[in-house]
This record gives sequence, C-alpha cells and structure tokens, in this order.
Amino acid sequence: MRSIPATESTYVVVCRGPNCREQGGLGLRKRLRQLLGRNDVSVRLVGYSCFGQCDNGPNVVFFPSDEWRGKLRADDAAAVLEYARVGGSAPGRLLEPSADERAQHLANIGELVATVERDRAARSRARRWWWPF
Repeated sequence: MRSIPATESTYVVVCRGPNCREQGGLGLRKRLRQLLGRNDVSVRLVGYSCFGQCDNGPNVVFFPSDEWRGKLRADDAAAVLEYARVGGSAPGRLLEPSADERAQHLANIGELVATVERDRAARSRARRWWWPF
C-alpha cells in the first residue's frame, strides 16, 4: 500500500463525476471556492473524478482524516469548511464504502495531494527575477 503524504492542510476533495454534477456538485464546488478564497492555507480544495457513491451525491472526502460525506448541497459549503478547519459536526450523510473501494480511492487521493503539494513547493522555490536598475 502506498504511504499517505504528510500535509499541514486539510483537503476537501469534491467529486466531479457526472452524477454528482447533476445533483448539485458543481454548485457546491463553486460555493466552497467562494468561501475559501485564496489566503486560507489550512484548507485546500481539489476535485476528484468519481468516488463511486453516485446515489449519495454530491460527495466530499476530508483528507487526511478519510471521512466521507454525501447528500451535500451548495448551502452546506460553510459547514463543510468549518468542519475541515475545526472539526465538530460534519454536514451531510456519512458514507461507508467497502474497505477495498476506500483503500483504492484513498491511495488515489494521496497521490493527488502529493502532486498538489509538490507543485506548490516548486512554485514557492521558483526563482524570481529582480532587476535592481
């Protein structure tokens, strides 16, 4: 099994599959982006192709805590971010995928987060040219 990358941020991973989009996933993602802004580094938002929980969409997974929530709406966005920041009561319905399904998606999400973190670190190390004259 692949290792889970260490991260200081909590990732809210939003399903972008067609069923979740039809059930309001795009509106949820847009509202999360509006509320999150660009300055909050404690919570990061990423999209994922499909969690396979289509009957319970729209879905999100909180990473690295590996909590799956479904039946969310755009109105739940503030509660989703609050839960990601400080915990407490999570919005939506708790989803319990099979152990194999959970492990496979968690590995994929781990790779996605590792890529995002690696790209973010590379951008911060990028040489900035400055002309003193």
